[in-house]
Amino acid sequence: MYIKKVNKQNAPGKKSYEYLHLVENVRTDKGPRQRLILNLGALDIPQDKYKELANCIEAMLSGQKSLFSPDPKIARYAQKAVRSILVKKSNEESLPKTLDTPTVTDYQHIDAASIEASESRSLGPEYVCHSIWKELGLNQLLLSEGVTPQNQMLIETLVLGRLIFPASERQTWQWAEHRSAAYELIGSPVKRSLNSFYRATDVLFEHKDSIEAHLSKTEKEIFTLSETLCFFDLTNTHFEGQVLGNPKAKFGRSKQKRTDCRLLTLALIIDELGFVKYSRLYPGNQQETKTLAEMIESLVGLRPDLAKNRTVIMDAGIATEDNLAYLRKNRFHYIVVNRGKGGFQPADINNMTVIRQEDEFKIEVKRKDQDGEVLLLCRSTGRVAKDKGIRGRQEQLFLERLEYYRNGLLKKGHTKLYGKVVEMIGRLREKYPRASKLYDVQVVPEKQAVSLKSLKATDIICKKRSGADQHEAFEGCYVLRTDRVDLNDKEIWQTYMMLTRIERAFRSLKSSLGLRPNFHQTEQRADAHLFISVLAYHILHIIEHRLRQHGDHRCWQTICANLSTHQRLTIEYNVKEQQEIQRCHLRLCSRPEPDHQLIYHCLGLSGNPLGRRTYAAK
Repeated sequence: MYIKKVNKQNAPGKKSYEYLHLVENVRTDKGPRQRLILNLGALDIPQDKYKELANCIEAMLSGQKSLFSPDPKIARYAQKAVRSILVKKSNEESLPKTLDTPTVTDYQHIDAASIEASESRSLGPEYVCHSIWKELGLNQLLLSEGVTPQNQMLIETLVLGRLIFPASERQTWQWAEHRSAAYELIGSPVKRSLNSFYRATDVLFEHKDSIEAHLSKTEKEIFTLSETLCFFDLTNTHFEGQVLGNPKAKFGRSKQKRTDCRLLTLALIIDELGFVKYSRLYPGNQQETKTLAEMIESLVGLRPDLAKNRTVIMDAGIATEDNLAYLRKNRFHYIVVNRGKGGFQPADINNMTVIRQEDEFKIEVKRKDQDGEVLLLCRSTGRVAKDKGIRGRQEQLFLERLEYYRNGLLKKGHTKLYGKVVEMIGRLREKYPRASKLYDVQVVPEKQAVSLKSLKATDIICKKRSGADQHEAFEGCYVLRTDRVDLNDKEIWQTYMMLTRIERAFRSLKSSLGLRPNFHQTEQRADAHLFISVLAYHILHIIEHRLRQHGDHRCWQTICANLSTHQRLTIEYNVKEQQEIQRCHLRLCSRPEPDHQLIYHCLGLSGNPLGRRTYAAK
């Protein structure tokens, strides 16, 4: 075989392109002819290296290591070409067979010293995720939406990559090309360039609403979801870079304390079992109180059956009077954390009912019915210790810093100007809010000053407020507010505690699915990046949910790490047929280990994702 340069022209513009073809001479009935083995594309190598590249490709195919090129660039091109040739031969010469299919015994003369393993790729996590993707019928949906099979493969690869190797689209592309057997499961797209991945994200986000509506209905049918409860919350992700091309990238209150970065806000509605019903993206400075009505109206537009008689659970940040009035008007019930103590007094804490007790952990409640609502004062022993620890630490730091400022008024080089001292104390109150509300702080100015700008402070007086004991009495307490008067105290508390489901969803998005940070600089690409993470969460949650039903409570990261040792690889060996030595390649899966089989069994999978393929190099 050898390499030949080919020139091609586009008819309209007559622009000329140069490609390299790997060809070989063959004898035919019409005489000797050139047969195309592989189109190598436009490679950046000089013409005097063509022969070296062809020899290296032939050596890799036949296993003759002595002929490998010492040039790493040539070796890299040759390795890529060999991979393409073997895949092409695999598709042409052999049909896939599952390992369960009985095979005819085939004894051959094999040189044991020539056996080598190569092309090892991760298979287990891809197999599990691909099976859930097929079960959800996403390819059929995308096809009905006019998405081409090429883009369907790329979109699934992006989602699987976000689940198994959470990273940017560029790194996902590299993962799919060099470390994963995803293409063997999904099918190899005709175009696998990095730009094709970016274009696929654009196509995916165009069909966001139809995909979420389909997933919501499909998951309800598969798992027989009651969907009587809706949990609502927001989180945000920060951008790297200035992000001047994205109008939604705004500075706001970062949940990661990244005040130096612009943010993008993600809102989710999930049901009582943690299945996502709807997601929406907002600017980074979006106020939590203004998103509820928009989210519910969007969800109802996709799922009209969720329009009435559902219970919405929220925390105090979203439970404003306007939002509660909106829920009542639209016939939604609610269970929320009340802003304030709801009229409860410290004396009420001494007359509470225990609704749950486990060893040293105890939940106590005090109920108050008023105006068609229930206010439930809840006190957790675990939360008491936590609140006391936070308050005690803040109080200690707050008083130590005040004493430092006070002593500095008598030392050279320390801040003494009255205005500056007041500003520092204001910042200190903002930094330690739990301790700040327990103390009154007064800055004493000097009696005589030349001007207001030169006015200095002479002392800082700190006194504990008279109502400080009341604040300490309510440590570990919170008040739940609901219109579900039909529920008893324990049912109200248990329903609210399900809010941890959405917290678990956000935790998975942040830790396992690459939600943070976002490197895209345009609005469309940034939105699509986050939607891929949301779509990946659907698959992640189904896997974890099914395993929990079988008593397996491992998180996805642990499952993925365990399954990664189930791999797809190629075994190469020399076979002697008559007097000729032939290099053969066997593409197969490693045998599933007991832990792999346990996971597959819980998910209803056979454990045999791909069959064997056997073919000769020539």
